[in-house]
Amino acid sequence: MSALFAANAPQRIKGAEEALATGDLAGAITFAHSLKSSAGQLGAVRLQQLCDSLESACVAGNLAHARELVRAAREELPASIDWTATGFRVMKKIAVIEDNPDNRLLVRALLEDQYEILEYEDGVSALAQLGTDLPDLVLLDISLPHMDGSEVLKRIRADENLKALPVIALTAHAGSADREKFLTEGFDDYVTKPITDEAILLLAIERLI
Repeated sequence: MSALFAANAPQRIKGAEEALATGDLAGAITFAHSLKSSAGQLGAVRLQQLCDSLESACVAGNLAHARELVRAAREELPASIDWTATGFRVMKKIAVIEDNPDNRLLVRALLEDQYEILEYEDGVSALAQLGTDLPDLVLLDISLPHMDGSEVLKRIRADENLKALPVIALTAHAGSADREKFLTEGFDDYVTKPITDEAILLLAIERLI
C-alpha cells in the first residue's frame, strides 16, 4: 500500500494543482478526496487533515485558500511515507526565471537529477504562474526584460502566498557591495553568472530548502 501511495500521491497533488489553476474546484475535490482516503489508510494524519481542509475550501469556493492547502499538502508529502522502503522520491521544485535560453538549459542540466525544474523566460510570466506552480525555491535573474529581477522580488514578497519563498539572485555582478544590495532588497542569497561551479549553486540551494 505504501509503495502504491508513493507512486500515486504526487500525481494526485499535481492533479489538484492543475484543477485549481483552471478554477475547476470539483476536480480538485476529487483529487483531494482520493488522496485523503489513502492517507487515512496509511495513518498519515496531518496529510489527511490537509486534504479534508482542501475539500472544505473548494466546497466554499475559496480558491486562494485551496491553493495554500495544496502547497502545504505537497510539503507534507515526504513526511507521510517511509520513502526509503518504497524507493520513490518526491523532487522539490525550483523555478528558474531567466530570459537567456542557454542559461536556463545550463541550470536544468545541473539540477534536473535532483530537482523538478520550472522555467520562465521573464518576470511577468513567472508571476502569473508561481502561485499555481508553487515552487520550493526561485532562481531569479536580475537583468530581465520588461521587469527586472528586483521588481519581481518585490512582487513576490508582497504576495501572501509567495512571500516566504526562498529566492536566489542570478547576477553577473559579483562585488561585495552588490551582495549587500541584493540581501538588503530581500534576496536570500546570490550566485554569480556565468555559473561555472555546480557545487556553489547546489550549496546555495541546499542551505535554503
